[in-house]
Amino acid sequence: MIEGTIMLPAKKEAPGRLSVALTPGIYSEISARAEQNDISLNRAVLQLLRAGIEAEHQKKQRLEEMLRQYRECADPREAERLSDELGAMIFGQ
Repeated sequence: MIEGTIMLPAKKEAPGRLSVALTPGIYSEISARAEQNDISLNRAVLQLLRAGIEAEHQKKQRLEEMLRQYRECADPREAERLSDELGAMIFGQ
């Protein structure tokens, strides 16, 4: 009799499914992107979602860096410039 341990693969997170209603304009843009890159609509949507998430992450990092610079700033002109930039980032002006 041989004794041993059976190693099971690590449990992978199951992929999620999501149904989304798209406006005709958004659908057309995604469809054109998929066709242009020779990929499926699902892959095009996934790429756009990933790009959007990464862009939001970078925006958050930039905002945190600007806040740090603002807090540490001793020059009133630089502080005003940073304040204006932060306002534009936060309020979209």
